[in-house]
Amino acid sequence: MRPGRFDYVRSESVEHACVALASYDGGARPLAGGQSLVPLLNLRLALPEALVDLNRIDGLADLTVADGAVRVGALVRQRTLERAAGAVAACPLLGLALGHVGHVATRNRGTVCGSLAHADPAGELPAVLACLGGSVVAEGVLGRREITAAALFGGHYTTSLSDDEIVVEARFPVTEASWGHAFEEVALRHGDYAQAMVACALRVAADGTIAEVRLAAGALADRPLCLDAAESLLAGAAIGDDGALAAAGEAAAAAVEPPDTDVAPATYRRHLTAVLVVRAVRRAHARGVAA
Repeated sequence: MRPGRFDYVRSESVEHACVALASYDGGARPLAGGQSLVPLLNLRLALPEALVDLNRIDGLADLTVADGAVRVGALVRQRTLERAAGAVAACPLLGLALGHVGHVATRNRGTVCGSLAHADPAGELPAVLACLGGSVVAEGVLGRREITAAALFGGHYTTSLSDDEIVVEARFPVTEASWGHAFEEVALRHGDYAQAMVACALRVAADGTIAEVRLAAGALADRPLCLDAAESLLAGAAIGDDGALAAAGEAAAAAVEPPDTDVAPATYRRHLTAVLVVRAVRRAHARGVAA
């Protein structure tokens, strides 16, 4: 299929891009990697009046570790981050999740910030941002603001971004050596939409118990979900306490309301959530102990 007609705006600065977006009164879309947007255009599921190209804007391809966060500019490709040893060492959960994002060919063009702004509830990077309590920096005609993951995702492909705003940076918190991480996902084939995914980051206490844990699930609701009840059951638990792990898995399953799909009923996907929580906690703990 072919996309509908649209204007094309080549932006030379963030300010110019924001003004261009505002001039179309909600009818324009920013373009960076285009790995999610272009298929929607071709299927005419998206019919914008204009595309505002960000790719020639200087300063948006920066990738740094500073001020306690991995800071990822709007034009940093997913594959670039995946291969950035310093950034992945500072935030290992990113490295574990990125291998599940599409395929290498799409990661070569797809951007990290674009994935977050797209807000696919089955997206791996939104789940990571939610798990770690990260944030994005958005810029619009009224200036810049930082938006937490909890405030960013509003539903299926919906965010709290204004029509004139673009995500200029994502911030993933750095975790210390006593933290372990795991990212577990089940899909029919690698690169397919996941039936369920769980991101886990936990801190191992000196006695081997779980001092602190963060869990988020994706592909199971209209946005990534932080699994607060499961976290509460695991705090202070020993990794050998099968009862605590099972209870946490059951709490996670109870917290999600996945729809039935052609390949998996909701009951199976809830069960899968419980299994992935237990698996992720065990693997994250093992990595935290080994660190």
